[in-house]
Amino acid sequence: MFKTALDHWGEDSFAKHFRAAIRALELDQLPLKECCNYSAMIDKDSIDVMILSSSANEKTIKLKIGVFFCEVLSGCACSDDPSQAQMLENSYCELLAQIDRSSAKIKFSYASYAS
Repeated sequence: MFKTALDHWGEDSFAKHFRAAIRALELDQLPLKECCNYSAMIDKDSIDVMILSSSANEKTIKLKIGVFFCEVLSGCACSDDPSQAQMLENSYCELLAQIDRSSAKIKFSYASYAS
């Protein structure tokens, strides 16, 4: 997944390809649960990523990323509107991502989180 992003390192299109690779990950591959304040159930479709800083050497690319996502809050529908039974709460997490340039494998660690 990250191979395409690596092919565009140093270009304006890197961020677009990196975001697409992040969104293609399964939720258990993206460590966001520590940043959750409510349910730890994350709406995968709400995930968006911003690259905050980056550095690179011949072996790795290191990125500090901000991840925006929504937590799913389940509740009761107190009216006849069933859409009220599920709400989304905005959340944010900062992660450090390290991409191995030869294998395109990525490792994450927590930078910080904010509610």
